[in-house]
Amino acid sequence: MASIVATTLLTSGSATLLASLIGIPLGARCARRGGLNGLRVVVRTLYGLPPVVVGVLVYLMLSNRGPLASLDLLFTVPAMVLAQTLLVLPLVWGGTWSAFDAITRDHREALDLLGLDARRRLRIEVGLVWRGVLNGVALGFGRAIAEVGSVLMVGGNIAGQTRVLTTSIVLETSRGDLDAAVAQGGLLLLLALAAMFLVEGMLKIRPRRNSEPAADSEVPTNMSTPHNEHRWSRINVVRNETTVLEVDDVVVRGGEVMVVMGASGAGKSTLLRAIAGLLPDVDGVPVPRGQGGIGRVAQHPVMLTAHATAEIALVQPDRMGLLAALDLEAVAMRPAAVLSGGERQRVSLARALALRPSVLVLDEFTSGLDLATTLVVEAMVRQVAAGGAAVVLATHDLAQARRMGDRRMLLDAGRSVDEGSTTAALLLGEPQG
Repeated sequence: MASIVATTLLTSGSATLLASLIGIPLGARCARRGGLNGLRVVVRTLYGLPPVVVGVLVYLMLSNRGPLASLDLLFTVPAMVLAQTLLVLPLVWGGTWSAFDAITRDHREALDLLGLDARRRLRIEVGLVWRGVLNGVALGFGRAIAEVGSVLMVGGNIAGQTRVLTTSIVLETSRGDLDAAVAQGGLLLLLALAAMFLVEGMLKIRPRRNSEPAADSEVPTNMSTPHNEHRWSRINVVRNETTVLEVDDVVVRGGEVMVVMGASGAGKSTLLRAIAGLLPDVDGVPVPRGQGGIGRVAQHPVMLTAHATAEIALVQPDRMGLLAALDLEAVAMRPAAVLSGGERQRVSLARALALRPSVLVLDEFTSGLDLATTLVVEAMVRQVAAGGAAVVLATHDLAQARRMGDRRMLLDAGRSVDEGSTTAALLLGEPQG
């Protein structure tokens, strides 16, 4: 019985692991791309893939006349693992795809600008929705350990070699030994129950990532990369056959702060996303992603890791001093979920500055801060501009616009507004008459 249990766990565990190594990256990639509704329907259809069909296909591939006959794997544990992997893969793929769908646009755009390699990005994405990913893997394991048809066909139920609990139950039932069959069925349920309790325990534990703060807390003196100038003759953004932004002659220059102002819905955030290259139909500033690229604080800032220290370590571990410069040392190890909106804004700014950006895009980045903290943060942004970076700042705060702006751009209903117009006067709070 011990060998049967061991073979059961080896076969089902290996198949689940292989399906996870393939299915999790596939789920992440499909969720990133969006759409693909036809493929999603196909994957969901394969949830009900009959085990005997998989068994026949694997048998044909491994038989004497099959394309993989030279491997001599028929009636072996690897053949059983292959069959179960094919059965489990759609469940893991589809389950994790649904989990990755929960990653918000703001999280995806923050990851886009960091320029991470595929492996690091996948690790962060799994960390964001790891409970859903783990549930998808658990679903796959549940199917693998309970499967009988395909493993019986390609494994042969050979005693001491390929016999697992499900095929042993079938054998004992055919012999008429129902007591043994029921006992083995109970053992199979106990194994599945133990696995699910393990999953449940893991769901209650937040993975620790980069939990130790760096010892070096020196405030960086160089927080930007020089940028010359980039000009768009026109930026035109159309959504659902409606023009949401149409502006001409947009210029960002290194060493200056351009302030973008306008009422809610005027197109400020859309313009900033276009400049950052986050819109599919607009080419952003031609700088590489990652170090020396685009730093951004979104209107609704997000965190990608467990705490502020991990955010900086994700980008550049030797720039932890940014947390001290932004008065975040006291909350550096505090869980992201309990940080205030203003603290999240400062963490997002620290992450952006850790890139030493050549272009810094800020969308209402001090809306959750008191005046004293706002002035400290503004001074840091000024230092970034002084280092040669281009800064684009969207704000409703007239006082901040006057303090920070070297140049300004006014928007109304997605169009630029002339400085001397009545609309501009209203936006700037200037008296009329």
